[in-house]
Amino acid sequence: MAFKTRKKEDFSYSSPQEMYQDNKFKKIMGPLDYQAAMLNLYIKNADKKTVALELPTGSGKTLVGLLIGEYRRRKNKEKVLFLCPTNQLVHQVVEQANLKYGLRAIAFCGKQKDYLPKDKSSFLMAEAIGVTTYSSFFALHSFFDDVDILIMDDVHSCEDYIISNWTIQIDSGNTVFLEIAELLKPFISETDYKYLLEDEYIPEVTSWCNMLPMPLIMEKLDELQTILQQGLEAGSSNYYAYSRISENLQECNIYIANRKLLIRPWIAPTMSFEAFAGAKQRVLMSATLGRSGELERITGIEKICRLPIVNDWDKKGLGRKFFTFPDLSLGEEEQGNVVMALQNLCKKSVFLVPDSQSAEAIRQFYAEHIGSTKVFEAKDIEESKQLFVDAQEATVILANRFDGIDFSDDESRLLFIWNLPKTTNLQERFLITRMGASKLYAERIRTRIIQAVGRCSRNPSDYSIVCVIGDTIQNDLTKPEKIKQFAPELRAEIQFGLENSVDYSSVDDVIEQARDFLERNQVWQGAEEYIVDLRNGYWNEENKVEKQINEKLQESAIQELKFQYALWKKDYKTAYEHACSIVGILNAPALNGYKCFWNYMAGCMAYYLLKNGQVEYKTAGIQYLSDALKENISIRWLSGLPEKLFSIESRIVEDDDLFFECIERIESIFTSIPTTQKLEKRIKGILDDLNSLDGKVFERGHKELGKLLGFISENPNSTGAPDPYWIINENNIVVSEDKIYEEKGQVKGVPISDVSEAGRHQAWIVENEKRISKGANIYTVLITNSTSIDEDARIYAGNIYYVHREEYVCWAIKALTVIRSVWHMFVDEGDMEWRESVHQQFIKAGITPKDYLDFVCRKNLRDI
Repeated sequence: MAFKTRKKEDFSYSSPQEMYQDNKFKKIMGPLDYQAAMLNLYIKNADKKTVALELPTGSGKTLVGLLIGEYRRRKNKEKVLFLCPTNQLVHQVVEQANLKYGLRAIAFCGKQKDYLPKDKSSFLMAEAIGVTTYSSFFALHSFFDDVDILIMDDVHSCEDYIISNWTIQIDSGNTVFLEIAELLKPFISETDYKYLLEDEYIPEVTSWCNMLPMPLIMEKLDELQTILQQGLEAGSSNYYAYSRISENLQECNIYIANRKLLIRPWIAPTMSFEAFAGAKQRVLMSATLGRSGELERITGIEKICRLPIVNDWDKKGLGRKFFTFPDLSLGEEEQGNVVMALQNLCKKSVFLVPDSQSAEAIRQFYAEHIGSTKVFEAKDIEESKQLFVDAQEATVILANRFDGIDFSDDESRLLFIWNLPKTTNLQERFLITRMGASKLYAERIRTRIIQAVGRCSRNPSDYSIVCVIGDTIQNDLTKPEKIKQFAPELRAEIQFGLENSVDYSSVDDVIEQARDFLERNQVWQGAEEYIVDLRNGYWNEENKVEKQINEKLQESAIQELKFQYALWKKDYKTAYEHACSIVGILNAPALNGYKCFWNYMAGCMAYYLLKNGQVEYKTAGIQYLSDALKENISIRWLSGLPEKLFSIESRIVEDDDLFFECIERIESIFTSIPTTQKLEKRIKGILDDLNSLDGKVFERGHKELGKLLGFISENPNSTGAPDPYWIINENNIVVSEDKIYEEKGQVKGVPISDVSEAGRHQAWIVENEKRISKGANIYTVLITNSTSIDEDARIYAGNIYYVHREEYVCWAIKALTVIRSVWHMFVDEGDMEWRESVHQQFIKAGITPKDYLDFVCRKNLRDI
């Protein structure tokens, strides 16, 4: 066999564009003008250690990233690795590189031992671009431990993929779950322990989450270490994550939710991972560079050179989306009919759903109602979507995915978004719903939504229908203050969709507009001109308040990174100083919820220093924890924490009027009410029901009133069960007996049978209601249109309160008037500034939960 020789490649190209122009294997021309402009901008900054490129969804960022990688590979013989969130996207990038762009790329998926020797050699000799997942790159003993150039795709959505390498997530199916739950039991409330273990589906329990103060369990850390060491399955993701954080367990946070435990650092300490820190260059490709420090928090990188959008991409947008919101005008019962009609019209669709259970429900729906449509799931198209593309009628269901496979042009003209969740992990959920720090995640959530709605419009000439069903992200797409935050083009598309969706009278209206859009006919041309006019009107708008908030969050992010790395090194003094700086930066009312979190973190650092013998930090630690409590009295474990940690007498601050027990539920209800018309319909329904002479109808209004006011409101139908009861918290519950007697002549007095029935409700509640504590205050009230009681019944009425129906309706009108007012001010869940404003209005009107207790307990039944 003769020796093989090869002439050295003569690389004389001055730019990626020039190099690509000479590529004889490419099947598409390019790059386009805006892609070329971004590449030019990159070349001017090619010497920077970390460069972030803003490349909106659908702008062809894969080609830009691959050309940068190919240019570096060929010019400098550098090893280039292209990172994607999922295996699906790895295969998609490799397919596009090899078949469309004529660039050699190799997919590295699965176990490292299964990588082909030939592929490994090609990558290591810089003969091809490697493409793999974030998880594979950050894995322990990774094959990719000496990479020159990292191209990081979809950075805006990769936080979970990065932090997972430092995260232990344990659910109830894991053998160590119950052991850890038992270990934590002394440090959490009775209710939190119940909610942690509850296996029955209860909405309030499912949405609950909390954080366990790490300083409280420091003396139990050795036991926790033992449980994790012995119980985590060898080779599992938790096993490898534990090996990374085992020496820093004290520097992590523990979050709890229903049948879930999460242990993780605040930010992924990526710079402690040598392969990441040692790369010659990291190229971040993101749909948004953000203005609030999101890139820094997601990647753990402090210094990032940002290359913003060029040529007004953000203002003009790419492709066209026709938004339809059938829930705004049609009832929930029409959702299935809308799905069937649009599917039959378009034949191909993509369905984004929140979880695997929802995916199964949609699959069953298609099987029962649209049997001719072939249903694909994510795993079916992991390596290639060709089977979906080739099908005549098909849908692909993607669970809990904002990022995902592209479906351009005729591959799919229809996208369904059904109850897609805004948060993707427990830390986000806790900070938003419990801490009231929604401002922190506003940009991240907005970017996720932009990603989701753009799955089927992937180039300048592409177009798709976006049908939004359910209420999880609907609030973000309907509230004026939220819509203003989107780029002008998308904002105009959303606004146009809203204006048309509120007038639907039937499913036929939806289909008529969808057909005009797909046909691109004369009717649609008028709509197109209107959308462009809307967009042009939004171009120069600026929200100065939002800009100031984002500047503070951006400044805070840099300090947060310094805090994280100091903490990871157990340098508590430096970490404390950075936490104090963060508290000072977050000096705006809108950031009080987030400021509360950092007051708590500063207090923890002071406690760690005290434990290390530095007693001078005691006073400061007490002050920071006290300040945290002032900003958020709804986090109950903050009350009394200075006493537990610093051994002082501490006045436990209570939520005296119990308002903060209900505010999260009010926000959840408000999120599900998208329009004034829906709100007014709901209020009118409640008042009509409360004025009804039909007792069952009155009960319905009674229950709905409680829900709208943020109580856990139930009206069970089982034998012997009470009428509506409202749970304020685990310690306070109001249970009622509603008796509306026929008003023929004089209303009779309350008979002994009804008094006895009301008297049995407390026993039923104790026996059947899992969401209250053993010693809960149970207030029994009889609501009736009667003004008297049978004499024989008085002896049994001693522990029952009395409210006349007319008084109750008057109180309801007062409360609903305030609800109407604060709904119009509502923008998003977890807005601490809004919560405080609502609190003051509830106090002024006298409708706090404590006011309600005072109202229903004013008069004893036996005294009427």
